[in-house]
Amino acid sequence: MNLMVPELMGILAGGLRRVVPGLVAALLLTSCNVTKYLDDSEELLTAQRVEIRKGSKIENRSDVLYELSTLTRQRPNGNFLFLFPREHFYLANSKPRDTTRIDRFLRSTIGQPPVLYSDSLSRRSAGLMADFLRYRGYFNATAYHEADRRKDHKVSLIYHVDPGTRYLIDTVTYSSPEPQIDSLLQVLKEESALQPGAPLNLTAFDEEKSRIGQALRNEGYAHFSATYFDKLEIDTSQRQGYANIYLSILPPQEDNAFRKYRVGKITVLTDYSPARDATGSGYPGDTIVEGIRFLSPTPDFRMRPELLADNIFLQTDSLYSREAYEKTNLSLGALGIYRFVRINQLADPEREYVLNYEIQLSPSKRMAIGVDLDLNFTNRSLLDSTGTSGGAQNNNLVGVSVSPNFRNRNVFGGAELLSVALRAGVEVNPSADSSAQFFNTIDLAAEATLNLPRFKDFGIYGLARRTGLISSDFYQQLSERASTRYSLAYEYLLIRTFYAYTTANARLGYDFRRSATTSYRINHAALDILKFKIEPPFEIILNNNQRLRRSISDQYFLSLLFRNLEYTRIGRPDRRGRSITLNAQFELTGAEIFLAQKLYDQLDTRNDFARYALLVADTRYAKQLSPLRSFASRFLVGIGRPFTSEQELPYVKQFFAGGANSMRAWAPRGLGPGGYVDTLSIDDSSGSFNNNLRLYQTGDLQLELNFEYRFNLFSFVRGAVFTDIGNVWTVREDPDRPGSQFLLKGRIRQEEGSTPFYHQPFYRQLAVAGGTGIRIDLSYFVFRLDAAIPLRYNYPQLGDGEPIRPREPINYPESAYWRSFDKFGLGDITFQLGLGYPF
Repeated sequence: MNLMVPELMGILAGGLRRVVPGLVAALLLTSCNVTKYLDDSEELLTAQRVEIRKGSKIENRSDVLYELSTLTRQRPNGNFLFLFPREHFYLANSKPRDTTRIDRFLRSTIGQPPVLYSDSLSRRSAGLMADFLRYRGYFNATAYHEADRRKDHKVSLIYHVDPGTRYLIDTVTYSSPEPQIDSLLQVLKEESALQPGAPLNLTAFDEEKSRIGQALRNEGYAHFSATYFDKLEIDTSQRQGYANIYLSILPPQEDNAFRKYRVGKITVLTDYSPARDATGSGYPGDTIVEGIRFLSPTPDFRMRPELLADNIFLQTDSLYSREAYEKTNLSLGALGIYRFVRINQLADPEREYVLNYEIQLSPSKRMAIGVDLDLNFTNRSLLDSTGTSGGAQNNNLVGVSVSPNFRNRNVFGGAELLSVALRAGVEVNPSADSSAQFFNTIDLAAEATLNLPRFKDFGIYGLARRTGLISSDFYQQLSERASTRYSLAYEYLLIRTFYAYTTANARLGYDFRRSATTSYRINHAALDILKFKIEPPFEIILNNNQRLRRSISDQYFLSLLFRNLEYTRIGRPDRRGRSITLNAQFELTGAEIFLAQKLYDQLDTRNDFARYALLVADTRYAKQLSPLRSFASRFLVGIGRPFTSEQELPYVKQFFAGGANSMRAWAPRGLGPGGYVDTLSIDDSSGSFNNNLRLYQTGDLQLELNFEYRFNLFSFVRGAVFTDIGNVWTVREDPDRPGSQFLLKGRIRQEEGSTPFYHQPFYRQLAVAGGTGIRIDLSYFVFRLDAAIPLRYNYPQLGDGEPIRPREPINYPESAYWRSFDKFGLGDITFQLGLGYPF
């Protein structure tokens, strides 16, 4: 979206010279005047840091420094917009006469109460730091604080920490007065994190207690708890720098503490309601499946008991196992049809050391209806009848997409989940110009998905297990946790003056959540039918680009055994607030057709069947700097290749850069590939360069790196500063798009019938964008408006994005790629509107 306001452009061009010095002066004044509001006995804490004695041998020094910094009982105030001290807004608007709404807003929303230096809190912080290090084996650690008092009642605090020498483990001894438990301890000791020669860390002792307790509960000791452990004994007198560890379990205080329990009766109350249970009403539905009794408030069971029995891993007359208990809880909850799952453990009144179980299942609403809304801005020019920019108009398009959805959580009585989703989206030109077309883009879609809560193997995974391709453990987890998925989908997309396509597809696959952080999405049998309709203006462009024409064609996407695998691992923040999330996708289409052609030469598919392989890896790193400040980054790499040289990667599978979630200074498909400049973007009659005509540029390979710093402005309004770096390329040379190929080294290229040029290596063709944004965080929705400008172009240009032409066959200097702000105006800003965060 481009905005051209001459008055504001004049302010921006000339006013910055006045604004910037004013901002600097305001910063100096606010920083100097904060302390004038303080009493003579009060001092403002302005900075603090932790210093570990130089020469100290300490592992993971940076991590330890960070953890020590979190132990401080005081932290200096932050700044608003990086410059203005928040305590100034609080103090300057706290006078008795400051009662207006704006005063209260500045004081409570933007401002912060000043953090006053406290010597007692500083001593306490130093003591916590010393205790922290001693807990990790630095028994001689010391810490003290130093207050650097500056003028104007300001204090900069320094914590000096000397960890000393870390002790190592010499011997480890486990013991218990109960012979059976003592025998188990000696077996568990072999896999302990407390091993001779390892650095001493009392955190490992806490983890060891948890591990031993879990192992004993899985062996039938149902009531064993962490309170049965004696205090850890550490003897450092035997050997210098080493410690002997003694871990003991106390004698039982209760008779049943060290008794093994067995599983007794298992009763399942389906459709459980506390209100109904309080009335004492009976259960007309009563049946036993695999030794488990199922009770229903109606004669007919809403959920088939046989299916529920498959998800209960507690077995009557078996030894108690905490693992089986937790697995049952997770498996029943994963069915998705119960709002609450409660497993009550009751002592059998007639049999000693036997536990009965009552499983209460409270159902969720069977049906649910929802709707999603998406908004976007796009600037796209239309093609005229000649396929060029002549007569084309710049369209500031407003996009609206509505997606209603319907869910039935138990459609056939077996916890099947039926999901139906629709989507209707348009991009319209709100311009008052009657010659402009109002509707520019129409997007319609429908999808129906049926998820079965059980894994149905059609023989593929059984064969893979027998041949050793997957382990028996993986196959067992797949059988217990995966769901089978069937889906049908249809989509229609029209972009005026370019193309329209319809696609229909069918899928058979699995959803497998292996752990709380790791999941797989697998599609096996799949069929897609893609039909294109090319608009006449775009047909002229395709006639001049044969590779693009081959990629935009009617095709069938057929897979019989395997279509794609998506792997997701969600990173959990560590102690420093850091997390890494990975999403990787591998897609293989037409492999069976390709092999059939190799085995039978007479098979003619006329290139109607797509045959390609595609790999995408999306890695995201996030660091939470404070509750309302964070840093996020993403590295995206993708590559796709057809099986044969006669084909191209289908257009709908090719990579593109630009848009609200990619290179935000460019429109979707408006960047690249490589250093190619589309001649249709250049209007020779006026000498102007219109990048918005290049919205069909795609490639076989993509590299993108994004950085974003997110911070709080006030209340629910967040801000962000970001940088995007990336581009797309073709893997093979494309004569119709010179400069588009991915090269590791630059060289002079000479295309037939064209002038020679210097083809830059890929890293010289990376585009760079920068910008800032506003986010309205409403918890359930995050509305985002980003303003971005190109900082570095993927081709040599004249300073404002207009390419150098004609381009000499030379290696242009780096300065030719970076934009100049001499001619900068608001029209150079690209606005992107979206929902949610970009990554």
